[in-house]
Amino acid sequence: MKSKNQIELEIHQAFDEVINFIRQQDDSLFDRPKAEGKWSTGQQLDHLIKSVKPLSTGMGLPKFLLKFRFGTRNREERSFDELVEKYHKKLNEGGRATSPYIPPFIRIDQKNQLLNSYEDEKVRLIKVLQKWSETQLSNVIAPHPLLGKCTVRELLYFTIYHNYHHLDSIKDIP
Repeated sequence: MKSKNQIELEIHQAFDEVINFIRQQDDSLFDRPKAEGKWSTGQQLDHLIKSVKPLSTGMGLPKFLLKFRFGTRNREERSFDELVEKYHKKLNEGGRATSPYIPPFIRIDQKNQLLNSYEDEKVRLIKVLQKWSETQLSNVIAPHPLLGKCTVRELLYFTIYHNYHHLDSIKDIP
C-alpha cells in the first residue's frame, strides 16, 4: 500500500511529466491525432482534466456524505499493481471513456489554457488530499465509471496511472 505522502509525490511527478512533455512537444502535434479515431495531445489533456475534476470535487466533500452515499470498503484494498491490472482487464473487455470524459476537438490556441487548468487540478487534488487520513483513504469508497466502487486510495492510484497511460499515447503521436 502506498502511503498518503508517496501518493502525493507520485501525483506531482505524473502530472509534471505530462505537463513538461506537452510543453516540449512540437505545437503542430497538439491538435493532430495519431490515427483516425484516436485522440490528439490536446484531447488527451482535456480528458485528463475531465477525469481528475470529479475526484478532487468528491474528495472535497464531507467524508460523512461520501460514506452515506457510497458506503465503506467491504473487501481487501487493491494494491497499485492490482488496480492497474483491473483497469487493463476492463480496457481489454472493451471498456472506454464514457461521454462526460470524451473530449471535443481541441485547437492549438487552447494549449496554454488547458495546461494551466491541468496544473490547477493537480494543485486542487493535492490540497484536498491533505485533509484525508490514511484510514479514510482506505475505507471511504466512491464509484469509478469503469472500475466500479473503489477506495479513495485506489482512485488516487488510478489517477497516477491514468496520467502515464495517456502520456504514453501522447508520446506515440507521430
